[in-house]
Amino acid sequence: MGVGSSKDDNEKLQGNADFKGPGANRGCTDCFCSILLIACWMAMTFVGLCVTGFIENDMLKEGNPARLTNGMDYLGNICGVTDYNITATGENTKDLSKAFYLPNGAPVCVNSCPTAEEEYTGYYCKYDKQSQVNSQTTSAARSAVAGAYMATMECAPYVESVDAWGYCVPQAAIDALASAAANAINQEIVADCLTSDTTEYSVTGSESEYVSSSDVGMFWKDQSTPTNCTAQRKGLVVTAEYMNPTSEDGFFDQANADMYTARWVILGAGTGVAMTLGFVYLYILRIPGVLALVCWGLITLIELCLLGVAYFSYDTSETWKTDGQHTDSEASMMLYVAYGFAGLGGLWFCIICCLRKRIVLAIGIVKEACKAVARMPIITVYPVFQVLGAVIFLVPWCIYMLYLASSGDVAVDCICTSSFSSSYADALSGGSDAESSCESSGCFLYKSFTYSDDMKYTGLYMLFSWFWTSQFIIAAGQLVVAMSISTWYFTRDKKTIGNGTFFTTMKRAMWYHLGTAAFGSLIIAIIKTIRAVIAYLQNQAKKSKNKALQMALCAIQCYMWCLEKCMKFMNKNAYIQTAIYGYSFCKAARKAFFLILRNILRISAVAIVSEFVLIIGKLFITVASTMVGYYFMKENMLNDLNGLWCPLLLIILFAYVTAEMFNEVFGMAIWTILQCFVADEEMFEPAERFAEGDLAACVSKTQKEAGALGKGGAEVQPVDGGEKKMDGVAPGGGSELE
Repeated sequence: MGVGSSKDDNEKLQGNADFKGPGANRGCTDCFCSILLIACWMAMTFVGLCVTGFIENDMLKEGNPARLTNGMDYLGNICGVTDYNITATGENTKDLSKAFYLPNGAPVCVNSCPTAEEEYTGYYCKYDKQSQVNSQTTSAARSAVAGAYMATMECAPYVESVDAWGYCVPQAAIDALASAAANAINQEIVADCLTSDTTEYSVTGSESEYVSSSDVGMFWKDQSTPTNCTAQRKGLVVTAEYMNPTSEDGFFDQANADMYTARWVILGAGTGVAMTLGFVYLYILRIPGVLALVCWGLITLIELCLLGVAYFSYDTSETWKTDGQHTDSEASMMLYVAYGFAGLGGLWFCIICCLRKRIVLAIGIVKEACKAVARMPIITVYPVFQVLGAVIFLVPWCIYMLYLASSGDVAVDCICTSSFSSSYADALSGGSDAESSCESSGCFLYKSFTYSDDMKYTGLYMLFSWFWTSQFIIAAGQLVVAMSISTWYFTRDKKTIGNGTFFTTMKRAMWYHLGTAAFGSLIIAIIKTIRAVIAYLQNQAKKSKNKALQMALCAIQCYMWCLEKCMKFMNKNAYIQTAIYGYSFCKAARKAFFLILRNILRISAVAIVSEFVLIIGKLFITVASTMVGYYFMKENMLNDLNGLWCPLLLIILFAYVTAEMFNEVFGMAIWTILQCFVADEEMFEPAERFAEGDLAACVSKTQKEAGALGKGGAEVQPVDGGEKKMDGVAPGGGSELE
């Protein structure tokens, strides 16, 4: 590649005149880590085959997700799962997949939830009582026996119920919740409508149609606040039927209908329009003066906010000293707050003064990143493929985890309104009634799972495999973006760069450097797994109420969080070094580390500017996409929708996700341009550099300042590594005053 090797990673980068940036002359890196990742996936698959029952294993039992979701009867049998013969009725709980709760809180397994047509046509009872009811030959006799047990809450008539994940939820309970929700909303409506204004305002057009309609939900189509309601509207309230999730024309049904009707607008505004606005944002940033105005404006605004808080805190302190309502300590506290914010304002001012020229450089770097992404627009779609890859992995992983979670031993416990009971183990054998241990007022039976150490370690390994794979997908994307952007930078004729360049570099990155992505992601996965273990220990310490241990674990967790953030930052810069030079991960990480040290102020300036740019871009894309969707639906679909709020919420969600993906690529492009610029500056003479536009102007200005310092008699002094420099001139040709 024409890149000279150095004995010390802290020496400035070197290059020959034939260096052309990321090219085909590179080899495979960190292949062993690729093999390890494949082995990790194979081991995960083996675990999955064991817990799903395809492979028999003594340490990992076969699971059944129905054990997690299905209800449990008062004897501890899981409905539809446990093979338990009910002697009294001659049925098996394995054939009864629904759980129906009796008035005393004891659930029984039933074949199906009662419908409206079956209401009060039969009875569900505890199993021994059920056999007595069923043995009666006439309907009157069955009702008499069931009625006697209903007095002790051991029987209940068929009531219309809704099947909710294997539990029969009475329709009456759903209606009661819907009624409570409607009453809460109506209180707000009535408070707004009952005003002192008794004037009867005219109701025109579509408003009159909504008022006269018997469909209460039509009221919300008007989208107006019911303040100073007209006389025709004063009696209009939300009904329980409207808030009922099972109603065919209720709130939830209308929301689903709106989502379906506006589905193409949601997708179009939330993805297509949002992506287009991303490129519009890049174009706006390239307009001369816009980015500088935004950055310096925000920097000034932050300074004014800090000083403003300091001023108002000081003014409040002076007021409290003499108002007689506040103590001297309270006034002094506000004074200290004022001093604190004034100090922060001064510190911010000093930081900006030190970074002022580097902020100008950072603005130029962001502009070049805009140009690079604009030349390869397909690069912004790459995160979609990353999401697709994550989904492909998550499908089998979630299935394996469900089976693993359901393969534990079931433990039956009681939960009451005031306390927990842990003595219900006898219920597992079916030899004890729930009356003796759980059936009391306000107590209910619930199931939990206990796992062997082998199963716990397996679960931890499955979690580690997810961490590694998800971080690998992110790392591979960062490598592809870095290689694409660096190829653009180190190309003389930028017109030859396009979407084809992206596909070429993607193929090259996937072929040569997936091992490097696996290496970096392995480090992050290990840290995340350690954090997961610490979180588990924190939970155990919380249960044991050991305050000292909780504080120690909290401190360790904070340290690991900081370490994870630092490693992610180092990994990202290491991938850029790999993209430019083809280094293995360890060498790339060392080179990136010392490059950051040599350019720490530039890194700080780019971090400040890029954060401003990315946050504003995220807000711009999300808000503008939502506005476009709103106006389109208002002008073209208002009569077809029950309301705009649900489609708008989905547009906001889709637009935000799109903006996040766009920012991920744009942010990586900014950091890649920075490293490319530093490499360009350190490796080449001014006439041979690849920098263009604002970056070239920054380099030219730096050289002029360095030349002026040299003419002024700057003394040449040796620096680390034997390299010499002039006072005021940094290694690699950059001015320390820059």
